[in-house]
Amino acid sequence: MDTTTGARIPTGGICETQSVDLDRVFPLIKLLGEPNRLRIFALLTRGERCVCDIESAMAMPQNLVSHHLRVLREADLIEVRRDGRWAYYRVNKAYWARVYPALCRLFDPEQMSDAPARC
Repeated sequence: MDTTTGARIPTGGICETQSVDLDRVFPLIKLLGEPNRLRIFALLTRGERCVCDIESAMAMPQNLVSHHLRVLREADLIEVRRDGRWAYYRVNKAYWARVYPALCRLFDPEQMSDAPARC
């Protein structure tokens, strides 16, 4: 019970599950909401790429591609593999394995309610 309003505060169940899911999904949606990052990510879902391949496919300057790759890498959405002076980028499957269930629950039409408002 909330002592300031007297309202009952949920202590488990669906509310906590949704909160945890949203905490995982929000940063992901925010990062991929930038069109260039989403396009780069979509390209990487088709396999590992070097920066020059990404530049060419995106028709973007190297500094902008590098910026978006850094943001995606720092968020753990992608990984980098270095081979000498070359850097190869790929999707971080371990990250996606962790966040995938939350995405599925949030965007699953079967989980969406048609319940009418009660106010």
